[in-house]
Amino acid sequence: MKIINKYIMAEIYTPYLIGLFTFSLVILIQRFSRLADLVVAKGVPAPLVGRLLLSLFPSFLEITLPAALLLAVLLAVGRLGADSETTAIFTAGIGMRRIAPPVLAVSAATFVASLVIGWEGIPWGQREMNAALSRIVEVRTGAGASEHVFTEVAPDVLLFPDRVSADGTKMSGILLSERVPGREPVIVLARDGEFAAPGGDGGVGLTLRDGAIHHEDGKTGIYRMASFRTLDFRLHRDAIATGRANDPRAMTLPQLSRKIAETGGRGDAATYRYHFHRRLSLSVSCLAFGLLAIPLGLSQRARGKSPALASTVAVILAYYLFIAAAGAVESAAPTLMAVLLWFPNVIGLSLAGWFLWRSETRMISMPSWFGRFGGRG
Repeated sequence: MKIINKYIMAEIYTPYLIGLFTFSLVILIQRFSRLADLVVAKGVPAPLVGRLLLSLFPSFLEITLPAALLLAVLLAVGRLGADSETTAIFTAGIGMRRIAPPVLAVSAATFVASLVIGWEGIPWGQREMNAALSRIVEVRTGAGASEHVFTEVAPDVLLFPDRVSADGTKMSGILLSERVPGREPVIVLARDGEFAAPGGDGGVGLTLRDGAIHHEDGKTGIYRMASFRTLDFRLHRDAIATGRANDPRAMTLPQLSRKIAETGGRGDAATYRYHFHRRLSLSVSCLAFGLLAIPLGLSQRARGKSPALASTVAVILAYYLFIAAAGAVESAAPTLMAVLLWFPNVIGLSLAGWFLWRSETRMISMPSWFGRFGGRG
């Protein structure tokens, strides 16, 4: 049995590392052009951009760890079936459940790593990102502004420029929205403007020209508008730090739990409940994906990486559809949000347990209806 365990572990190890690197690289490519633009076009020092890039890795790993595990187990178990080694294992009187221990060991290790990332890695990455972005604003004011993109230049302050100069400091066709607690957002429209040089407090500074301030009082229904020729807008670093202190992405799991207990986790505070359950659900998905990959891998007839990759993409997409749906209803239906986050894990673990239980006396992969659906005769 030790030989089989070592053999399966060896089959999982290499594709696991390759998959982790590949999936992380694919996600990184989406951000690379933006990071490169900060260095090349806007003159942000490369060390600051490197620090910003490093802060993104915990959020990358939160997603890529379960995906890499699923792909690795599919490839390893699929190769056993393609080489008829599962037939030899079954002939020797060893069922599918004898394949599970090495897979479970890798899944448990990935679960622990994912839990540590969700516990401390994600909050650390968010804090590092906030610090790097604040430093970038200090060193190169306006580096974060992009045309036709809403940019959070400070907590609860969104900036939308129609045109931005090459150096990122001057803009035209500006929409600025500031959310005021307990009140409707204040909307500022301006013909043009520019980022002001940071003062001693390191805050965000904006000078807007030829515009108007719009605000509607939700309680009285009174709509107010005031025009201006020049408006200086500055948010001090202390205000930025205070706003980011309540960011759920910068909180550890115990901090999120305490925040849920304090606020009830409903309404505007539902985001704390969402992030708490999301991180735990992603960690548990490592166990669900690892065990479910055993019957999925044995059901593959074709040799090669394409079926395993297609199965991985399909499972991951289905899983993240539930996560996206949970995020969409987090404020309106907190209970439904929790159900949507945990439903894929419950189904995955239940199916995996059922397949392993059925393999007590014979090697099975998927029920006969699944084989017919996949084109097997």
